[in-house]
Amino acid sequence: QKQVRELEIERSSMVIEDEESVKDYYDLLQQYRTLKKDVRDIVLSPKYVLPFLQSGRLVRVQYSTDESTFSIDENVSWGIIINFEKVKTNAEERRPEDCDYTVDVLTRCSVIKDISGKKTMKVIPLKSRGEPVVISLPLSQIDGLSSVRMYIPKDLLPVEARENTLRKVDEVLSRFAKDGVPLLDPEEDMEVKSSSYRKAARRIEALESLFEKHDIRNAPHIQQKLKLLHAKQEIKAKIKSIKKTMRASTALAFKDELKARKRVLRRLGYITSEDVVEIKGKVACEISSADELTLTELMFSGTLKDATVEQMVALLSCFVWQEKLQDAPKPREELDLLFYQLQETARRVANLQLECKIQIDVESFVNSFRPDVMEAVYSWARGSKFHQIMEMTQVFEGSLIRAIRRLEEVLQQLILASQSIGETQLEAKLEEAVSKIKRDIVFAASLYL
Repeated sequence: QKQVRELEIERSSMVIEDEESVKDYYDLLQQYRTLKKDVRDIVLSPKYVLPFLQSGRLVRVQYSTDESTFSIDENVSWGIIINFEKVKTNAEERRPEDCDYTVDVLTRCSVIKDISGKKTMKVIPLKSRGEPVVISLPLSQIDGLSSVRMYIPKDLLPVEARENTLRKVDEVLSRFAKDGVPLLDPEEDMEVKSSSYRKAARRIEALESLFEKHDIRNAPHIQQKLKLLHAKQEIKAKIKSIKKTMRASTALAFKDELKARKRVLRRLGYITSEDVVEIKGKVACEISSADELTLTELMFSGTLKDATVEQMVALLSCFVWQEKLQDAPKPREELDLLFYQLQETARRVANLQLECKIQIDVESFVNSFRPDVMEAVYSWARGSKFHQIMEMTQVFEGSLIRAIRRLEEVLQQLILASQSIGETQLEAKLEEAVSKIKRDIVFAASLYL
C-alpha cells in the first residue's frame, strides 16, 4: 500500500500541458501500432510468406532503441535473406502454416561481449557502425519484403564477403532513394485473401489521415510530452498490477493449495512448523531452471557429491531434456544407476505431494525426467567434439544445444545454492562441470562470427 501511495503521488506530480490533446494523439499512436502489428501478423504468417523467403531477397527488419519513440515512422533497417528454417517443437502433425519459423538475415548488428565472453547481437541501421552479421530473426521482427532480389556469395564466412554484400544492398537502397525500395504488395503479389487484412489496412489509412490533420502533430516539444505521458501511463499500469497482486496474495493466503504446499515443505524439511526457511529451503530457493524439490533432494542425498563430474552432468541433463525420443539409446550401467536414483527420488517427492492433497500424476511426473541425452552429454563433458555426440543420438542439433545451455543455467544455480550453505567441495565440483560443458559451438553467439 505504501508503494501504491508513492506511485500515485509521482503520477500526480507529472503535469503535461494540453494533456487531453496529447493523450488523444498518444491513443491514436497506440491504435496505429496495434493495427500495423495485426497487418504484419497476417501478411507475414507462414501461410503467405514462406514462398517469398528466397535467399537474396531484400528484407526490411525492425530494430529497438534504448529510448521509446512516438511516431508513425518505425525503426527499420535493411538486410538480405540468406535462409529460413522451421523452429523445432514437440507438437506432432502440425501443418506447415501453423509452425514457427526463423529467418537468417545478413544485416548490420552491434555485437557486445559481456564479462563471460557471451555475445549479444542487435540489429542497427545499415549505415551505422557495426558488424555484418547473419542473424536469425523471428518472423515478427520482419517489417516487409522487397520485390528486389540480389545475388549472394556462396561463402559468407569471411567478413569481407558479408561487408561487400551489405555494400551492394546499400547501393540498391540509394538507387531507390527517391520513391523507396519497392515492396511486395500483400494482395497483388502475395495473394493475401483475408477480410481481416483489408479491414485493418483501411483503418490504418484512416488513422494516417487523422495524423496529418491532428493539431498536436507539429506542436513544440511534442516528443517530450508524449514520453512524459507514456511514463505516466506506465505508472498507472504498475499501480493497477500491484493492486491486482495484493488482491491475489490476500486470496491465496486462504486457499487450500497453499496450505497443502506448506505441508509438503514441512515434511521434506524445507521450513519449520513456524514457516521459518531451513537449509534445504535456502537451496531450493536458488533453483528455478529445474524441478527444485527433486533436485534439492538429490543434492542432500549425496548423489551429486558421490558421482564423478561427467556423471553428475549427465544426470542433470535429465532435468532439462523435454523431448521424448522413440529409439533413444539406453545409458551405460553407471549412468542408468544414477537415473534410477533420480526416478526413485522423483517418485518419493510426488507421492508425498499426493499425500498432502496436491493434485499430481505420480508416474507422469517421474516420466518427465528423460535419460535420452545422458550419453551425449556425458561424452561432451569428457571433451568429445560436437559432431561426435550428434552421432550418438537422433535429436536435432538446435535441441541439443538448447539443452546443454539450460544445463549450464542449472549448474550456475546449484553453484549459488552450494555457496548459500557453505558446501565448498560441491561448489568446486559444479564449477568444474561448467568449465567442461561451456565450450565450442554450443555456446557460440553466431556461426558467422
